[in-house]
Amino acid sequence: MNFPIFREKYKLPALLTAEQMIEFRRRQGKLENFSAPRSVVLCLYNGVMKRFAWKYASHRVNGFLGDVYLLRQTHDRVGVLGNFGIGAPAITSIAEEMMAWGTKRLLILSLAGGLQPDLEPGSMVVCDRAIRDEGTSYHYLPPQKDVSASTKLVDAMAQALNKDNLAFTTGATWSTDAPYRETREEAKQFQGEGVQAVDMESAGLFAAAQVRGAEAASVLIIGDSLAKPRWSAPPDMRALHLKIEKVLDTLINVLDSFDD
Repeated sequence: MNFPIFREKYKLPALLTAEQMIEFRRRQGKLENFSAPRSVVLCLYNGVMKRFAWKYASHRVNGFLGDVYLLRQTHDRVGVLGNFGIGAPAITSIAEEMMAWGTKRLLILSLAGGLQPDLEPGSMVVCDRAIRDEGTSYHYLPPQKDVSASTKLVDAMAQALNKDNLAFTTGATWSTDAPYRETREEAKQFQGEGVQAVDMESAGLFAAAQVRGAEAASVLIIGDSLAKPRWSAPPDMRALHLKIEKVLDTLINVLDSFDD
């Protein structure tokens, strides 16, 4: 690696931009005549996405490496994305394209691991920052321990969840690329720092959104746990599925309430 160039890459133009990719897909007959949604939910739980078009009246947009739906109940102002893969590279790539298309707000909805003992399966965390233990965010921002979510979006989510009587905790998530390389020492360290959850995507999304001047946040539903000496699996996936469906409705409504 040419380290002098790497250190200066934040100032250098990219060889390929998301805007160029959007224009290329338009020339291929993709995206049709749809306008970009102002806000999107990036849903990483495939159980909801399997039946999404059955439950929600929507327009499906072709041209992305994932499923993109524009919700008719919001007059296409809110989109829901799924089936685009997992991890920071996957979510950041599709988020870049959505932002290049015109999206201004991006919100992750996902299962995550719990780091605090009081977070039972089904508990919810609204993330206000992410520990950068992945690689993608370092292609957007200089090295630093964490990256912040949008305060405006975090506050809006908190108000909406309170209104719908959905209990949650606000705090940090630990974003890592390698879930099978998490160690007890790391989990204990972050637990001691008050980090609430562990995921794979938030840091990458927050960094890309920050660079592009968009808003981003994460709402994580606790499934498994790293809070104890051993990993513990979620005992009831059906209950988690129902919780995510309920939370998704709240997130769609609050995103639709933004006045652009």
